[in-house]
Amino acid sequence: MYNMRIYLLCICIWMLGTRLFAESYPDSTDRFSVGLQDAFAQIKGLNGKSSEQEIDRMKKNFHRSLMKEYPVGYDWWLQDGEKIDWFDGDIASQVKLRLLKLGISYPVKDNFSSLSKAISLYVDACVERREKRLQVFLKNKPEIVFTKFHILRPSYFAYTEGLSDARGEKCFIPDSELSLLRMKGIWGEQELLGKAPEGVFRDPEVHFDGKHILYSLKKSSKEDDFHLYEMNLDTREIKQVTSGIGFADIEGIYLPDDNILFNSTRCGTSVDCWFTEVSNLFICDRSGKYMRQIGFDQVHTLHPVLLEDGRVVYTRWDYNDRGQIFPQPLFQMNFDGTGQAEYYGGNSWFPTTITQPCAIPGSHKVMAVLMGHHNPQHGKLAIIDPEAGRDENEGVMFVAPVRKPEAVRVDGYGQEGEQFQHPFALNQTDFLISYTPLGYNIGTPIEFAIYWMNIDGERELLVADSKISCNQPVLVAPRKRPFQRVNMVDYTKNTGIYYLQNIYEGRRSMKGVTPGTVKKLRIVELEYRAAGVGCAYGHGKGGGGHAFSPVGVGNASWDLKKVLGEVDVEPDGSAFFEVPSRKPLYFQALDENGHVVQTMRSWSTLQPGEIQSCVGCHEHKNSVPSAQHPVSDAMNKKIQKIVPIDDKGIRNFGFINEVQPIIDKHCISCHDGVKHPMSLKGDLKVVDNQTKRMFSDAYLNLTHARKTTGDNDSWQGQTDHPEVNWISALSEPSVLRPYSAGSATSNLIKRLKSGHGNTQLSQDEIDVFALWIDLLVPFISDYRQANNWTEQEKAYYDYYDKKREQAKSAERENIKEYIRSLNEKMVK
Repeated sequence: MYNMRIYLLCICIWMLGTRLFAESYPDSTDRFSVGLQDAFAQIKGLNGKSSEQEIDRMKKNFHRSLMKEYPVGYDWWLQDGEKIDWFDGDIASQVKLRLLKLGISYPVKDNFSSLSKAISLYVDACVERREKRLQVFLKNKPEIVFTKFHILRPSYFAYTEGLSDARGEKCFIPDSELSLLRMKGIWGEQELLGKAPEGVFRDPEVHFDGKHILYSLKKSSKEDDFHLYEMNLDTREIKQVTSGIGFADIEGIYLPDDNILFNSTRCGTSVDCWFTEVSNLFICDRSGKYMRQIGFDQVHTLHPVLLEDGRVVYTRWDYNDRGQIFPQPLFQMNFDGTGQAEYYGGNSWFPTTITQPCAIPGSHKVMAVLMGHHNPQHGKLAIIDPEAGRDENEGVMFVAPVRKPEAVRVDGYGQEGEQFQHPFALNQTDFLISYTPLGYNIGTPIEFAIYWMNIDGERELLVADSKISCNQPVLVAPRKRPFQRVNMVDYTKNTGIYYLQNIYEGRRSMKGVTPGTVKKLRIVELEYRAAGVGCAYGHGKGGGGHAFSPVGVGNASWDLKKVLGEVDVEPDGSAFFEVPSRKPLYFQALDENGHVVQTMRSWSTLQPGEIQSCVGCHEHKNSVPSAQHPVSDAMNKKIQKIVPIDDKGIRNFGFINEVQPIIDKHCISCHDGVKHPMSLKGDLKVVDNQTKRMFSDAYLNLTHARKTTGDNDSWQGQTDHPEVNWISALSEPSVLRPYSAGSATSNLIKRLKSGHGNTQLSQDEIDVFALWIDLLVPFISDYRQANNWTEQEKAYYDYYDKKREQAKSAERENIKEYIRSLNEKMVK
């Protein structure tokens, strides 16, 4: 499937010679001066003659044209002013303001000659300042690789795969370049490494040796997809690393063992809340061999970056059993995929999204871009320090300039004013950045340029293009390879082990829970959909959203849930147990009645053979194991195997298969809709046009569902009803208090225990009701179950389901080949 053949740059990529980046310098101070004066005069001439809307439109046009024609000069003009809208007042005072800022006193008069002289003095002073600012940066004659592409505006910031057979939304704008900038003194010379008129270059990464570049390229919209390529900078030879139409491989980085980590749609799943593909983390070697999935995540993972200590930090969209808008935190893992855990913001409203992280040399901190949910991939620039805290704004500081952000709850966060994207830290104070000082002040589209900048906000534009955005700057230089820890993954195994020291050590999550309350842990596996057909709208404290190929009514579980079973929690709160590896699992703490005390609302995954430990339940990640009980009760016993909940064994749990048979046995004789108005019949019927799912009276009545209005005609469950209440799938991102909702607080369970209507259910039957409630009232146990799909919709789902299985089959063969290669190395 993958080979080592050398690709010559061809029809969609070709080599061009170097060219002087003339746009980076105001080559004619006179022209720059005339341009400024002319813009100001025209705006001034409109005052009192044109509407405010017309004047505003003209201002935006002049901002845009001046930035395109004189990018460096106009950027100086903007950064030295007090505000972007400098057209107010008189131009002489604007020039004088800037001269004084640079320590120059000159009697500027409002005439052409005086203004021209003053602007010439200003430009000369700016050049001198540029020399001082860039002195350290230019010491080693730096080279920068970067991309040029048009800025996408997807419905959600992560939808950038542009797949050739996209499920629904497809974000792709052709015309792109891969370029190299060589600094020749304070100005740059640009070499075009590759051009794709019908495609897009993205995600450059420089190898530790400083001689190879990894990047992604999609050559056309329909005939190709993003794949990984590697270029030898000495010879300009190109090697294609991954391939395969219908799969996007993006955001590749080099690992300490010389493997490549990247995001890919090969996981084959679809976003829970939209009809588009998901990208998860994969690994392969530098020739594309042994490709295998290491992230088994509900929705997107994005922008992995390697830290100096060998950890990988990345963004994970994380909304199991909670609202989808706010939880886009940073996660961390070891380079082999072990140790996946929160890095920052896992239970926070703020920042809405933390992404595009980059390592800061000599520091434990990372630089990242803070942005919203429903917006493009740019926003505000910050430094994240997990040692200062891991929630809300505790460990967050804006930079350029340094200041503390306010912790707010905003979907479209960070889209006002100047915009940042793709930081690359040079040291603890200086960085490269793709940036626009104008942002949306000039409307859309917005275009970015590459800057040198420091944390105080001093900046110098290095390269711009008047026709397209310049993005993703990476310094081309050797770098120290991080310490290569022993790879702990053993693919001959299919399990891993969790050790929990004390479940009661959880911060807010277990507050007020008496030690000894939790008797067991329930282990549940999430099963993801292959495609979205129909949707159910829900709304809760975490916002509103649609669940596609819905598992139940609005506010019910996002995903199918496979109940693996339970393990014991010892009296001291410890547990030591084995679970399936390479699966997304979440845990529920159960009391003596089998009711949920606390639930995870995220998931965890172990690699084969991995042993992972945690201090407590939702414990603060800066906490350390307690020394009060050096050897827990669980450590003194054998590692537990998961015990199935009943004789039926492991299975997906849904109302139709589990709860309805009990209702038919005990309840339907009264609750038939005639003898009692509350019907608990299990007959499937079409009740709306949106969900593409048939429901029953029993399910709708027990969830107290009501039909939503307007564009959303699906049914929404009432999560806070006293009879049956559960944690809403649209709940808040922050940690919930124990017993916040579920079987322990639902009157239905109490009613069934007391013998409702002279009907006595067995404890096992009551436990089924409790389990259904605590899993967030899933209706189905298979995404095809109770569907109301057309033949075309069935074919649509089957296509992506088959595609997913084919990718899984290929991966199984890759893993077998990988094991064989390891065995061969051991023999040698």
